[in-house]
Amino acid sequence: VLYIENNCKKGSKDIIEFVSKVGYTCHWHVTPYFSSANFRENELNIFPETANSINMLCFSSSDPASVEKAKNLPSVTRIDVASGRYLLQEYALSYDGGDGTVLSQLGTMDSCER
Repeated sequence: VLYIENNCKKGSKDIIEFVSKVGYTCHWHVTPYFSSANFRENELNIFPETANSINMLCFSSSDPASVEKAKNLPSVTRIDVASGRYLLQEYALSYDGGDGTVLSQLGTMDSCER
C-alpha cells in the first residue's frame, strides 16, 4: 500500500502515471485537516472549513483482494487513468466532511502554490 500526497495540479499527471506504470491502482483520499475526534479532544479548529488534505491511497494491482477491498472503503474515489482523468477537479467525491463535492488541487499546471 502506498499513501502519496498529491495536492498540486502541477505534476499530478506525472505522479499518477508513474505509480500506475509500476503496478498500482490509486484512489483519491481527501480529508479535512481538522477532526473534532482528534487525539487530544481539542475542539478549536484553526483551519478554514475548506482546508483539506489531498492524497492518494494506492494498492498493488497484482493483489486483486486489495483492489477489491478498496472499492468498499469510505472516503476514497478510484482514479480513472484509462480515461486520462488526472486532476481532482474531474471527480465528484465522497469524503469525510463532504459528499458529491468537487474540489480542486492547488496551483496551476505550471506552478504549485502552497
